[in-house]
Parts: sequence; structure tokens; C-alpha cells
Amino acid sequence: MTSQTALRRRTKHVLVAVSVTLGLLSCLWVLSFLWLQVFGTEGALPPRSRMPGVPSGATVTDESTECASGGCWRTITVVPAPGQSPEDLAHEMGLSEELRLPPTLFDPASVYVGAHSREGKLVVHLGYR
Repeated sequence: MTSQTALRRRTKHVLVAVSVTLGLLSCLWVLSFLWLQVFGTEGALPPRSRMPGVPSGATVTDESTECASGGCWRTITVVPAPGQSPEDLAHEMGLSEELRLPPTLFDPASVYVGAHSREGKLVVHLGYR
């Protein structure tokens, strides 16, 4: 066997291994997507990275995770910057109405983000639906 034949054989084995690995990862991603679609409301939480950014001047005073019969969600309470109303803060964060964030590569489910004002603060919630 020549060295060129051995190189081709090794290249073929590497390509097959990479293809199989990518295929398995794709299957796992699809399965996690289906799992979240079917069982997403029962105990699953979106990652913190899906929470909208808090603008400078505003302060996060509380962060919690809550669960009920409809599923689980993350909640943060934000105090607006001095002179800013909770409604203005919600508008600045892009939360004047409830948002549906599309799936991402690492979080294969839709995330819903909403906000409401309470006692001069903005309460932001994030969860799967």
C-alpha cells in the first residue's frame, strides 16, 4: 500500500467521523427542539442570555425564578434611572408590548418576554410558552 492510498483512506475515515458527529449533533438539536415544544411549559427555563439588557442608569433590584401549573419563568425587577418612568424604561428596553423571541442555535424554542410596572418599578418576565 502506497502512502497516497493510506492518506486517502485516512481522509475518508476522518470525513466519515465528522459527518457522523455532525449528524448526531443535528439529531440531538432536533430532539431538544421537539422536547421543548411538547414539554416546554413544565419546568424548563430559558437561559439568562435571552433576557433583554438593562440600560445604563437602571438598576436590577430583584431576580427570581417562579413556577406554577403553567410552567416556569424568570423575573427581574428593575428600578428606572432617576427621572425615568417604568413605561419609558420598558420602551427603551423594547418591551412596550410582549415579545416572542425566535429560537436560536443554543436555545431551540420560542421565548416570550413581557413587562409591566409595579410600584414605580419595571417587572420583566421571560419564559417558554
